[in-house]
Order: sequence, then C-alpha cells, then structure tokens
Amino acid sequence: MIMLRDLIVEGKILSVFDFDDTIAKSDSWVYVVKDGKEVKKLDAGEFAVYRPKKGETFDFRDFDRKLRNPRLIKKNADLLKKQLKKASHTNRKVTILTARRLKAPINHFFKTIGLDPYVVTLGNANPKLKADWIEKQIKKGYDTVYFMDDSRKNVAAVLGLKRKYPDVKIIAQVA
Repeated sequence: MIMLRDLIVEGKILSVFDFDDTIAKSDSWVYVVKDGKEVKKLDAGEFAVYRPKKGETFDFRDFDRKLRNPRLIKKNADLLKKQLKKASHTNRKVTILTARRLKAPINHFFKTIGLDPYVVTLGNANPKLKADWIEKQIKKGYDTVYFMDDSRKNVAAVLGLKRKYPDVKIIAQVA
C-alpha cells in the first residue's frame, strides 16, 4: 500500500548550528591585545559584539584547547539532537559551523555526550565566511537552510543570502 508520506519528496535540507554560546558555553576567552600586552578578555558573547579599537588584535588561544568547564545550552542541544536523529533517515545534513580553528576540542566534547555531528571549522570570526560556507552548500543543491548562531552579525550575513537565492528557504535565528 502506498502511503502519502512515501509520495512527498523532501528537498535537501541543511541544519547549521554555531558552537560557542549556541550549543555550549565554556570558560574560553578571547584576549584583546594592544602593543603586545593583553588589555582585556572577552567571553564568546562579548566578542560577538566587541568593536576593536585602533591597534587592537585578538588572541584566540583558549579556543585551541580542550573545553574548560563546558555547559550545554539544553534547549539548543536538544534541537541539535533532534536534527541529528532526523538526518539519519532523511535527506538532511546537520553541521556545526564554528569560527574556531581546531575541530578536536569540539569533537572531544561531543564524544563525551554521545553525539557525533559533522564539524566545520573556519579559523576566523568573519561573518562573511559563515555565509560563504552556506552559499557553497546551496550551490550543492540544498533548498532549505536552517541556521542558528548567537551572533547577530552572523545571522544577518546568512539572511543576506535570501536576496541572491530567493528560491531557497533560509531561516536564520539568533540563539
């Protein structure tokens, strides 16, 4: 017997989650450096809205280490788990897309909680890089994109793809 659900063809769906301050919080800092001296330290949320002053650079050394004191953001982590479960039997790809440089600390964390999502590291916090990565996925045929990030700049960059790809359903939200 043919069921209605067998006749409905689901498009290619991409679910993308940021990691820091979206799926988990940790005691990792971004250090603000000026003239070779550390002048300030920012958590991931503060970094997302910080505007560097002239001569300031960032040191991301904490993000290349094992996560310190990681804490799941339950609501978002539950959504990630639900998406991963759906991906196992649908045409859906679930990705962690992070500005971090190294995958190992994130993969280790997920392994400790029994998850194994696909992790993409960009090594840079420029919002355009997240939008560019998602655009590459759209060009591979994804027609629905769900994106969650704690950074309004990143969400805005991804939502900017709607103008270029009006036939692609893009839902982006601040975590």
